This record gives sequence, C-alpha cells and structure tokens, in this order.
Amino acid sequence: MIPTPSSTVSGALNEGYRVTRKRNRVPVNCYQCRSRKLKCDRKRPCNNCVTREGADSNSCFYGTSAIRRDNEIGQRANISEMQIKIDRLESLVLCLVQGGTNVGTSSTADRLTQFTDAISVDKTGLHSAEIDDDINGSVASSVGVLNLDSGGGKSMYVGQEHWDTILSDIVEVKAFFASHMKDLEKSSERVAPSEPATASDSPLLLRGCTPATDTELRAGLPAQSVVLALCSRYFDWVGGGLNIIHPQTFYLQLQAHRREPSKTPLMWLGLLYSVLCNAMLNYHNVGDEPPVYKGQAMRMAREYRLRTAQCLVTADYTNPVEHTLETMLLYCFGEYFFRTDAHLGLWLVTSLATRIAFRMGYHRDAKWFSSLTPFQAEMRRRTWALARLADIMFSHLVSLPNTINSHECDTEFPSNIYDEEFGPKSDVLPPSHPINEPTPISYMITKVKLYVKMSEIIQATNRVGVQVSYNNILDMDNQICHLYATIPPHLQGTVVQSPFESVTTIIARFNINSLYQKIVCLLHKKYMLHAKQNHQHSHSRRRAVEAASQTLQHLASLHHESQPGRMLESHPRFVNSIATKDFLLCAMIIARDLYHDQMEAAGSPAGATETRPFWTMEQKAEMISILETTKNIWRKLASAEACKASKVLEIMLKKINSPSHAPTQSTNTNQSKNPNVRGNVQAAQNIDLHSQDLEFNTATTTEIAKPLETFGHQDNSNAMSNVSMVPNIYMNEFGNISSEPAFPMFTDYDLGNESMDNLELSTFENFMQTPGWNNSRNF
Repeated sequence: MIPTPSSTVSGALNEGYRVTRKRNRVPVNCYQCRSRKLKCDRKRPCNNCVTREGADSNSCFYGTSAIRRDNEIGQRANISEMQIKIDRLESLVLCLVQGGTNVGTSSTADRLTQFTDAISVDKTGLHSAEIDDDINGSVASSVGVLNLDSGGGKSMYVGQEHWDTILSDIVEVKAFFASHMKDLEKSSERVAPSEPATASDSPLLLRGCTPATDTELRAGLPAQSVVLALCSRYFDWVGGGLNIIHPQTFYLQLQAHRREPSKTPLMWLGLLYSVLCNAMLNYHNVGDEPPVYKGQAMRMAREYRLRTAQCLVTADYTNPVEHTLETMLLYCFGEYFFRTDAHLGLWLVTSLATRIAFRMGYHRDAKWFSSLTPFQAEMRRRTWALARLADIMFSHLVSLPNTINSHECDTEFPSNIYDEEFGPKSDVLPPSHPINEPTPISYMITKVKLYVKMSEIIQATNRVGVQVSYNNILDMDNQICHLYATIPPHLQGTVVQSPFESVTTIIARFNINSLYQKIVCLLHKKYMLHAKQNHQHSHSRRRAVEAASQTLQHLASLHHESQPGRMLESHPRFVNSIATKDFLLCAMIIARDLYHDQMEAAGSPAGATETRPFWTMEQKAEMISILETTKNIWRKLASAEACKASKVLEIMLKKINSPSHAPTQSTNTNQSKNPNVRGNVQAAQNIDLHSQDLEFNTATTTEIAKPLETFGHQDNSNAMSNVSMVPNIYMNEFGNISSEPAFPMFTDYDLGNESMDNLELSTFENFMQTPGWNNSRNF
C-alpha cells in the first residue's frame, strides 16, 4: 500500500506530498517609495512624500495583509447590522425580565429562551438549598453598566445602585437622549467656560503638585491672627462633622509652633494647612466671609489646598507618621468641597488613605495595645470612624466598591464625650454619655453608624452569585428601623422645628434624616422594580417610594427656608450645594413608579375591572407635585448632573401627565402582559394636582413615623452649636445661584410624542452614565 502523508513520519515524508505555501509578506515601505525604489523612513507620511507633495499628502499609504483588509471591510459593512441585532437581543431580554411569554417566533428568540431555561435549571440544581421560593426569576441580578470607548481605549463601570440605572428600561428617555445626543454634548462644552478652571481636574495629590522645600512650606503660613481666626472657624463650624482633631491639644501645638517653627513636624504643618483650607471653604460656602476675605475665599482655599498636598508629598505620606492619616482625610474632604459633582479621583485618594490606616493599625481597636494612652486610643477611634465614613461615601458617589470590610476590623465607635473631658494627660477616659445626649461628637457617631449600615446593605444587594433572600431583606429593614430609633432625638423629625434653632442643628438633622431615607431606598430599590410581577415585594415598593417622597419633601422644606425672609436666607449657596447628589435616586424611584402605573393604566382595555389602586389619587398627586418642585430646584443649579436629572424628570413628568399616550407595541419585541400582573392604578388624567396631603397607611411606616412626631419639638441649638454643616455637601464655586435655568439651551427641546415614540434601547445608559468621553468628570 502506498503510504499517505498522514501515515508517515515527518522525517520520511515524500517530497511530492510537501505543500509549498507562498508567504505573503506585508510591505513595510509606502507605495510611492516602493514604486520609485526609494528608501522609506516608514513615517506616516514619510519624508519622501512630504518633500514631494507636502505634509498633508494623501498619496502616502502602506499595504496591509489581505486577511486584515477583508476583516476591516467586513466590520465596517456589518456595524449597522450588528447594532440592529444588539437592539433586538436587548428587547428580547427585556421581555423575559418583564415576565412576557410570547417573545417572538424567530429562531433567535427560541434559542435565547432555551438558553435561559438551561441556565435556570443549572442554578436550581446548584443552589436550590440556598435560594428561597419567594425569589423568582423576575428579580434578576444586576451587574451594573460598563461603558467602553474602543477608539480612546477607555472603559467606565458603575454599579447598579447608581441613580440613573433606575430608568434603564424607560425607552422614551433613551429615545430622547438618542435624538438630542449632540445637543447635550454641545451644552456641556457651552457650560464649561462658566465653571472654574480646575473644577474637573483630578486631585492635586494624584496629578503631582509643584514641589516645595521645607523652608517654603514653613514660610507660607498667613499671619498669626488669620491662622487663629480660621482655626476658630474650623472648630466652630466644620469640626463637628470632621471631629478628628482635639481642639485644646491642637492650640497647644500651634503655640509651640509659633515659639519654635523649625521644630514643627512637616506632617503637622500639612494638618494645619488642611484646617485652614476647610475653614476658608466653609466661609465661601456659607457666604458669610469677613470683609477682609471678601472675594478671596476660594483663592486662599486653593492655595492652602496646594500647601497641604505639598506637605504630604515632601513628608512622604507613603511612609506614614503621626498626623499622616488625619491630614489625608481632611485633604480628601477639602478636594470634595471644591467640586459640584463627584469625581473618581476622590475615590482613589480615599483608597490611599484607608490603606495607610490599615498600615498604621487603625483598624484594630486600641484596647489590644497597652502602649497607647487613653487619649491616643480615643482619637484613633475618631479618625478610623471618619476614614470609614469617607471610604463608604466616596465609593457610593461613584457607585464602586469600598475598601474597608467590617469583618476585617474591630475598632469600636468613638465615645460620646465632650472634648473638655479628656486630653493627652488623661489616665482613663470618662464614661460615655448616653447617645441621645447632644455632644459635639454625637452627630459624627450617628452618621458613621448609618454609613456602616448602608455599606452592609450595598454589599448584600450587589452580591455576585447567589442573591440574598427576601427574608434577609426584611430583616435588614427591621435593623434599619431599630437603628433609626436609637438616633438622638435632636437629629430626628422634620427639618425645621423651631425658629430659634441654629443653622448647624437644622443641617445636621436634615443630613441624618436624608441619609436614613436613602438607605431605605437602596435596600428596597431592587425589589420594588418587580413588585408588579411578584406581589410579595409590594412592601419594598411602598417602603422605597415613601422614603423617597419624604426625602424630597425634606429637600423642598430646606430650599423654602433659604428664600428671602426665611431662616436660611443667608445660606443660599449652601442649600443649593446639597440639593443634588443624595436626592437623585429618590426622584428616579418616584418617577419610575408613577410612569409604570400610568403606562399600565393607559394600556388596560376599556372598561376592565381593576383591583384597588396601590396609591390613592391624593398620594399620586402629591408625588407628582414633589417631583415638579424637585425639577424646578435642579434646573436652577449650575451642575451638569443636576441639569441632566432635571431633564429626565421633565421627560418623565410629561409622560406621566399624558394619559392619552398609550404604550406602543413593537412588532419586533411582540411583548405581552404577564397574566399575573394586575392593574393597580387608574389613568393619570384624573389626578388632582392641587391636593397636598400624602398619607401612607401602613403599620411599618406608622412605626417609623412615630419617633418623628415624638421627638419633633425641641430646641437644641446650644447643644448642637458645634455640629458640622459640611457632610453631604458639594462645594459651589459659582457664587450666588441665579434664578434663571443654568442650561437655558435645554428649554427649547420639543418633548412631543414623536421623539417619545422613538424606541431606541441602546443609547440611554451610554449617555447617562457619563457626560461624554472628552469631558467626563469621572475620568
């Protein structure tokens, strides 16, 4: 038998069976140099072509391989086709998530259905012992949103707790931003000149600040009278929220520095600069700077911020010593107060600070180390508490995971004691006062406890793999209610309780109540979205919407008090600076719930028998009214994110108030109603927009509201004189906020039904997650 090539060894392979392939090498010289037999320098364009035809020569081109060229041609030809397929796939997934049974008869839909069924079977087999029966497939695990820019090599991820993911299935919002994408991008460029030159810059510590010598840093301090005035401002206004410096000890160190400035550690000097920076920022934010600082507050604050960063670098913060962590934390908040919107750099700098805290052992309680004095132990607890707060807060602002995990630390919360009760010479700490006693540190303790609970909830609801059971969600809900019941009475209740209260007391109460309501929204948001398909989750729907409504009502009250003739008349910039970030999620929750109620009512057959509506007409009218108020507040703010959110609310409110516009059924998606979904509301056209009373008649809400009424009428202005105004705020460098819209170019957009019917499903996330690749603040 004649051997074949496959049955012979390679060494004995007959020459007749060898396959000779021509190697098609890619030419390395340009076409013109090859044709003229010239030496090519392989530039684009090469020097020969530039000499012959100029720098903009189009005749200088290089060869490519046939395979690569064919692939590029095919990719360009199939871009539009792939986009259509992606849109089709997304619509099919939406149908499945919404509980639809008829998702089309195409082979693609059949394969998708078989694939999801197979996954469900596998997961049931693996985790049937871990997943409760009341968690059905409609509560899908969200993986967040990832934006990719292949041309610029950028990628951006935000978690599912981000405020705008709540509207990811509202096709009308997507259609609007798809049709006005270029207009919105131009608006960002148009607004940019009105912002400070450094508003979108990364923190100085990350970009690399101008080096400074030891002598320059020591000589850069202002006059002693200015230093004392700014330190007094810090401890009177800022120290309650950033209470990591012992005032009496700090003033003693300041006196020692004045006697012998050459012996002052450089890191302590950075701490002093950070105190001066935050005090000057507070002057600008509140708007009550002395005449000598008029118009100079922001310039001086920028100078002190630069000096703080220079001290950190010169003293080498990577080799931490005493005061390093405190300086870095105050520097982080100083950078935070400079900006109107969240910045990724804050998250990065905070990550550095928390890792330094780990390196210095702040995560382990001081009771385990006898070498630490009682004073050092207590101050380390305060510093670690602020580090945890910053880690959770700045991570949540960019919807990314935080650094510190509770199971990795055992540092106790600070004691509720006055600063005058202990010092460096204390042999033992005094007993902690009851938590309901308003001390300067009680506000910080309360806020850190709420943030730690918020971190636990975010980690539980964003868990990758097996979801937390709904029973655990209800358990965490009870834990939140119990935690709120332990909040000091002077921090509970309505925002303004007495005309004699101090501004710091009002702001502290506003911050605590808003944070509590936001935690409730984060816990129940994921389940309230599917309450129509699974009525076991109706509790989550009610809790989330009620909490969101109360938060926006607090915002409206605070904004009302900032008007001329009211209690906060002298603080309009401060009120406007806190009016956006912590309220975006709440507004989107209410808007989405009303939207789907309206769509369901408009799509119901005429004369259909409906069950008792989930919300009364008075409740819906109040919810629409508070959304209108919030939209008007945001429209006046000079913030890109506030403008974006106000435009979303404008679109949603137009849809909610247009009952004649029934949902459009696409022939491609072929969606059908789930038979288990029952109508809950009547058409929005019957809403009485003049009703002002919003009553929620549930036992759970009544229990939560009871402490609000019980502790709602106390005057704690003296006790709260040192409580900070600064947590939860965003610095505004634009001066007084104008009554005109910050982005008047948006008022000319036509929000008619034509643009709303454009059901594009691929645009909203890409735009809403980032203002644009070229001018995104988060990059």
